[in-house]
Amino acid sequence: MKHTAGFTLVELLLVLAVVGLMSAIALPGMRMHLANADVRGVAEEMRSGLELARTEAIRRNTSVQFQRNGTGWAVVVPGANNGADLVVAKRATRQAQVSVSTDTDNISFNGSGWTSPFGQAMNITLQAPAISACRPQGGIYCLNVVVAAGGLVRSCDPAAQVGSPTACN
Repeated sequence: MKHTAGFTLVELLLVLAVVGLMSAIALPGMRMHLANADVRGVAEEMRSGLELARTEAIRRNTSVQFQRNGTGWAVVVPGANNGADLVVAKRATRQAQVSVSTDTDNISFNGSGWTSPFGQAMNITLQAPAISACRPQGGIYCLNVVVAAGGLVRSCDPAAQVGSPTACN
């Protein structure tokens, strides 16, 4: 009698059931991880655009604007191209499950890297689609990107305790 090696139907169904159960357990954690990555990705793109605008202003020793458009942005030198605006860099609006709000959509930096007019600040708030998903109630780290009156750009956690290095206050 010839013996063939292989799996029985019962063994295959048992393996599929175990894989399905493990996937169902891991899915909520994976969703949370992807939401956190989405918020952090948009925050880093906004921060890099603001830092690029400030750096270009210092490098060119002229006024440079950061213009936000949804989750996208553009860095523009007004009137630098024979009277027309020169677009130095831009990022298209990103498909993200992130709510973005600001107190102003445009901010200018002068040749010294300070905001222009001096003292102007910008606060970009990035949140998960459901505000209740943000910490401390939910598990998603919502972030702010802040431009201080002097031109310093940084990311911060609005849910962090005051005095913490990541706190917005």
